[in-house]
Order: sequence, then structure tokens, then C-alpha cells
Amino acid sequence: MRDIDIIMKAMHDAQALLGAYIEPGPRDPEAVLQRMLDILDREDVIAAQERLRRGYGRLRLVK
Repeated sequence: MRDIDIIMKAMHDAQALLGAYIEPGPRDPEAVLQRMLDILDREDVIAAQERLRRGYGRLRLVK
């Protein structure tokens, strides 16, 4: 899976979690925070984010 795909999946999952959290009904903030950490603090997500931040995966002109 490409770095951008890893990041996009994590963002999608995090947004879905937050979307469900703001719906009316009982809420468990601690559980939501833990789930958010489970989504965003994964090794593959952190590594992909770091590689993208450093510029890996960008299209580059090779002369």
C-alpha cells in the first residue's frame, strides 16, 4: 500500500469515528480517544506520514 493510501485510510477512519461521536446519544470520550490513538498512532501511519513529510513518494523530474 502506498504511503498516501495509508494516510488517507487513517484519516477516513478517524473522521468516521468523530462523525459517529457527534451523533446524538451516549458518549464515551475515553473510548473514542483510545480508538483515535489506535487509528493514528500505528507504526505504519507514523512511518508513512514521516516519509511523506520528508518528500518521499513525490513525483520528481529525473534528468
